Amino acid sequence: MEGQQLIRQARVSAGLTQRELARRLGTHQPVISRWESESARPDFNSVIRAIEACGFDLHIELRSVDHDTVLVKRELAKSPSERLAGLVDAVSAFNAMSAAAHD
Repeated sequence: MEGQQLIRQARVSAGLTQRELARRLGTHQPVISRWESESARPDFNSVIRAIEACGFDLHIELRSVDHDTVLVKRELAKSPSERLAGLVDAVSAFNAMSAAAHD
């Protein structure tokens, strides 16, 4: 989830308008609107401040990621035809390498 989405989710969950959140942050409503519409990217500290101004705490945790799981998720995000095309390309490349090794 990106900062813009976190800010909007916290604001809506707190029942605040953009104007109310802006007042709590000492800024103006258009700033909050730009953050939430993704026309401006708030920096990390602004995201934290906005979430806290909504009465929430953002918990961040670093965890190691299993490389194989990342690869599987990437493949599953593709359509079946995209996965098949990738396999066809891989087999073609393997055949080309194999043929070159035998020459």
